[in-house]
Amino acid sequence: MHARIKEVYDFSPSKITSEQRERKSAEMDRFWKEIKSHKEADLPLLKKELQDNSNPAFFFADGSGLLLSLSQSAEDEVIVARCLARINFDDFQSRQYLYEVHGLATKGIDVTSAAFHMLDDPKFEVYLPEHGAYRLDQAACLLEALLPLPEGVWLPVAMRKIKDEQNATALRSLVLLLYYAQTDDADAALRSIVADPNVSKDERDFTITVLKHERQLGMGRQPSRPREIEIREQRRRRMFGVSDEAMDDLEDLTQKLAQARTTRKSIP
Repeated sequence: MHARIKEVYDFSPSKITSEQRERKSAEMDRFWKEIKSHKEADLPLLKKELQDNSNPAFFFADGSGLLLSLSQSAEDEVIVARCLARINFDDFQSRQYLYEVHGLATKGIDVTSAAFHMLDDPKFEVYLPEHGAYRLDQAACLLEALLPLPEGVWLPVAMRKIKDEQNATALRSLVLLLYYAQTDDADAALRSIVADPNVSKDERDFTITVLKHERQLGMGRQPSRPREIEIREQRRRRMFGVSDEAMDDLEDLTQKLAQARTTRKSIP
């Protein structure tokens, strides 16, 4: 199996000719048929190879799709999520990537590594032609990928990453993600960005604007822990959709969440 994978997937689609891609596509089709026709024997081997970092990069893109077509167990979906975090974006459509990561997130799979992998591509974006060519930029894609999960899954990772992020686009995406978290710890992390002398003026000003907007929402105006929990869950479920309507509803629900938040200052 390992030798077969090395033979079939030792290439990068973005670096070969269209004629070569056609030949490789036929090889991959044969590989899929072989695995599916011997599922009982080959599925365990496929899963093992998908966890072997020495395999070619494109195998993780195509092989993870093969695994999803054969199994929907939570254990195997975790393997797929880890594979997605190793994909080369030059060889994989951003729309497909977002939908696969988002789909796993809606099932409760921890996709933090795959979602934050999008930060490695400053130009990552997805167009939704069925929604009037609505454009999701990197920040919006990150929200779509992570907000279907509870904040406790991804927020600690986001707060660690924002301390060391150097790319301006990725930093702004993380700032917005922490704003939508609507927690005291996330707010503290945003304030630390403002206070960091190593952060550029543009990114500091952007973060200040985000914090100012949060205050304008009326943060903690009507604190209610039961209401806060209710809205958080409502917002999480609403983000099971990938659409402009979901993004619009995200704004409305985040305002309601901000007002219902039981911040440390509002707790008796």
